[in-house]
Amino acid sequence: MTPVKVKICGLTSVTDARLAVSLGADFIGVIFAESPRRITLERAQEIREALPDTLLVGVFKDQPLNEVVSLAVDSAIDLVQLHGAETPAYCEQVLHRTGRPVVKAFRTTRVPHSEELASFDTTSYFLFDLAENGGAIHTDTALDDVAVARRLGFRVFVAGGIDATNVRDVLERTGAFAIDVCRGVERSPGVKDPAALAHFMREVRS
Repeated sequence: MTPVKVKICGLTSVTDARLAVSLGADFIGVIFAESPRRITLERAQEIREALPDTLLVGVFKDQPLNEVVSLAVDSAIDLVQLHGAETPAYCEQVLHRTGRPVVKAFRTTRVPHSEELASFDTTSYFLFDLAENGGAIHTDTALDDVAVARRLGFRVFVAGGIDATNVRDVLERTGAFAIDVCRGVERSPGVKDPAALAHFMREVRS
């Protein structure tokens, strides 16, 4: 069985990005959308320069296509994560104009049906943020739906309210391709807690 991938998101500093990678993160995420963790293009470029061989994901939400394309290219990110109401056609344009694989995110307590996922036919990955109202509640239905999506062959990231206390259960229930954590390893918004991050990685890899 292929080991689960780990994405540490909401990084705002080179120091935290290096720490995440040193502990075994496969993807690191930076946010260009409106958020307390939003960073500038210049900071993203610093992180890219410091970690040239790590897969860097840029997060966007309902932003103008030209803005997404410009930031994706100028920051040299490896993947574009779209966390809003972007359509299949929009995702296709992002892929076409940037050459970066797309991660289409859905913030929901129910995973979209397979027909809807299949309509995103140029999308490489899906991310399901399963927390209710930004909290830490995962519904049984949503976790079961993720497992179904995985069995159908979709590469799925699971996010939302995940930390060291529940990550094993989430992985066992879903068989996710990757786990995505942000606030569950933070000291404050945008600042990672080294002890929490190390604990989280031990739980995932044990």
